[in-house]
Amino acid sequence: MENVYKEISQKELENYLKLPKTLLLDVRETWEFTDFNIGGTNIPPHEITDKLNELEVFENIIVACSNGTRSSIVARLLTKKLPKTTIYHLEEGIF
Repeated sequence: MENVYKEISQKELENYLKLPKTLLLDVRETWEFTDFNIGGTNIPPHEITDKLNELEVFENIIVACSNGTRSSIVARLLTKKLPKTTIYHLEEGIF
């Protein structure tokens, strides 16, 4: 069975952030993150594969971007690259 990520809504985000060893991963560009963010760690999409060793220590990763497009691509990538990690996708983005 293919490992898939789970879609979560803004309303559900707070509860998922309470899970143990959970990371909120904002995949927008650094300038976007600096301009406005809801916390978490910022790693732009082009840096993700270089940072997999830093990400694999988390049991749960919630991937977010501004509208959900970039984060859905990164969430799909992470389900393949980090099969032991549960990946969540913030479906509407952070705005």
